[in-house]
Amino acid sequence: MIMKKLNFYILTTSLIACSIICSAPVHCSSLTLPSRTQQDSTILNQPAPALVLHSLDGKTYVPARMKGKVIVLNFWFEACKPCVSEMPLLNAIKEKYDPGKVVFLALSLDNADAVNKFLKKHQFNFTIIPGAGKAADSYGVYAYPATVVIDAAGIVRFMQVGGPDIGQTLPRAIDAALNR
Repeated sequence: MIMKKLNFYILTTSLIACSIICSAPVHCSSLTLPSRTQQDSTILNQPAPALVLHSLDGKTYVPARMKGKVIVLNFWFEACKPCVSEMPLLNAIKEKYDPGKVVFLALSLDNADAVNKFLKKHQFNFTIIPGAGKAADSYGVYAYPATVVIDAAGIVRFMQVGGPDIGQTLPRAIDAALNR
C-alpha cells in the first residue's frame, strides 16, 4: 500500500513538474537542456549506481555486472506524452546497434499491469523495467523523459532530460561510449 502511494506520488509530482517546466504538459519534449543537464548532473562521469532491475519478462539486469557493454537507460511513464512520442525514434536508434554491444533498458515509473496495458497500444522495443521509481531517484532524474548512457567500464557518460534532439544526441553518445 505504501509503495502504491509512493509510486502515485512520484508519478503525480513528475506530471506537475513537467507541466510547470514546459508550460505545456502535452509537449514537454520541447524542453531542451542536454548541455545544462549534463553540467548539472552529479552522476555524470561517475560510476553508475548499483541497481538490480527486473524486466517485464522476469529477467534480472544488474548494470554493474554488464561491464563490457554500453547501456542505454530511458526513464519514462505512460502518461508522459513526450515519453511516448519519442518511442518510435528510440526504437529506430536501437535497431542501429549490435545487441551484443549495447543494451537498451526502458525504466518505467508505472507498475507491470499498467505497462502491459500500455504496450498493447504502443510499441517500445527496449527491455521494459516496470516500477523503476527508485532507479530514477538513484540517477537524480527530475523530469521525463530522461536518457542515460553508461560506457562499457560502468561510468555514466551522458544524461539528457527531454529532448527533441535525442535523435542526434543519443547516437553520438552511444558511439562515443563504444569508442572509449
